[in-house]
Amino acid sequence: MAISVKLFMTLVPLSRSKKSSLSVDWFDGITAQHILEAEEFSEQDQEAIAVVINSVQAQVDDPLNDGDQVDLLVNLQGGSTGATSSQ
Repeated sequence: MAISVKLFMTLVPLSRSKKSSLSVDWFDGITAQHILEAEEFSEQDQEAIAVVINSVQAQVDDPLNDGDQVDLLVNLQGGSTGATSSQ
């Protein structure tokens, strides 16, 4: 009974395992938060990580099922910096 985990490449060097994919033993009540903590991501890093479970964006505290695929991605946010150009 296991969960497949894939890490976005920029997260690999920040993780404990230093692997881009790994298998995590499933147990009742496991969440992506457990995986983030086991991989020793800092609280600041965790705030920038988006969780995708079976190709659907999810919350870190959503329960996982045996056989789930969890992708840990960098949560990129964009937008205006407030700068304007004058003409």
